[in-house]
Amino acid sequence: MAATRPAGLTGDRPALAHEPGVAIPLGLRLGWSAGSVGTVIILSTTSIVLLFFMTSVLGMNPALAGGLLFGAKLFDAAVAPMMGRISDSAVTRWGRRRPFLFVGAIVSALAFLILFMPPALSGLALSAWMVAGLLVLALGYTLFNVPYLAMPAEMTSSPQERTALLSFRVAFVAIGGALVGFAPKLAASLGGDRPAWAATGAVLGGLVLAAMLVAFGASHSARATAPTPGGDRESLLVVLRNRPFVMLLLAKTLQLVGLAAMQASILFFIVQVLAASEGTVGIYVVLTTVAMLGSMPLWVRLGRSHSKRSLFIAACLGYAAVKLSFLLAVPGEPDILIHLRGIAGGLFTGGVLLMGQSILPDAIDWDCRRSGVRREGLYAGAYSLVEKSSMALGPLLVGLILSAVGFDPQAAKAGIVQTDVAVTGVYLGAAVLPALLYALSCVPLLFYRLDERKLAGEAL
Repeated sequence: MAATRPAGLTGDRPALAHEPGVAIPLGLRLGWSAGSVGTVIILSTTSIVLLFFMTSVLGMNPALAGGLLFGAKLFDAAVAPMMGRISDSAVTRWGRRRPFLFVGAIVSALAFLILFMPPALSGLALSAWMVAGLLVLALGYTLFNVPYLAMPAEMTSSPQERTALLSFRVAFVAIGGALVGFAPKLAASLGGDRPAWAATGAVLGGLVLAAMLVAFGASHSARATAPTPGGDRESLLVVLRNRPFVMLLLAKTLQLVGLAAMQASILFFIVQVLAASEGTVGIYVVLTTVAMLGSMPLWVRLGRSHSKRSLFIAACLGYAAVKLSFLLAVPGEPDILIHLRGIAGGLFTGGVLLMGQSILPDAIDWDCRRSGVRREGLYAGAYSLVEKSSMALGPLLVGLILSAVGFDPQAAKAGIVQTDVAVTGVYLGAAVLPALLYALSCVPLLFYRLDERKLAGEAL
């Protein structure tokens, strides 16, 4: 018997195989999820690479660089809800979401050229150039990512199918993170100077463009929804009335600040505190990525028989323990210990990402089932606002900490030994803050009480 088209679907094509109750085709899973390579490269470049590039290569003060990254992220956070509402109400022959995926890909790639190819400027002029590049990058990311995040809630109404779909996304998240992890090694192999970093930035921008365009092309067959009356008049107050979504946002805020702090510190920690090479960083990232990818089948299987919330909490606590283990790391220790931490971190990161991503569309869908209004973009914009604000706070905190403890980001080049206080500051950003914040994120998750039974219609 042919599948029945649900109300609100767009287009006049026949019923698709990935409508309610039917699996999403493999090609669509892979193609749509590939877009995450682009979004993660942007996030990781902002959190990991740019603070290092702006201080160690361009010679900017760590507090100033962190402040510029923070300000750009606040701009990104401010426009994200607006982008959500625009994509909710848009009516085009490509659907509500897909045109923004295309434009976002172009703008994001352009931003990499601006950021990593600054002219020979210094002082205020250099700061202004970098601000302009950061704002273009923030705009491109928002144009793509807000509609992109809204799509899983539309693509299927099955919570289990969403978990399966988002396991592919988490895999591509791992790949994107690994690619950024090799950026310092690539720049170092090319000489480590400004031209080397310009070439590295061009490579990263090309990868972002390719990944995002693949997602745009593959999503042409994705199940989509049309705007519903009343959706364009709603505000963020709607979000605050969705308790499961609010609890998820609180947890993600703590996690993302911790993640951003760790990412902004990890290059300084491994290269300048542990005195390891950029190659060690690359191997660490690869092992973390492989562990994340290898853990996906396990987490998906566990998700079929256990509560997503319980698995989410367990993964957060495991990740916190791994980060705390970095307090035991000392200069000159065997690389194998660094790599083992990368593997353990990857295993738990896979669970954190998958469970967090899979309950996000569940919380969005719950609002639609209660109200009958399709406003996935509004929720995606609110989530993106929290994501950007939190990820901006991490580099800012690390920049302030490093400045306060007198950390010299160019000391390694000059052969200067960091003070004990400066080294302690790096340990704080790389180990203590991430562990503490991930552990605290479990508190709001205890109040997240949305499962498949409640999604089926029971009131909270």
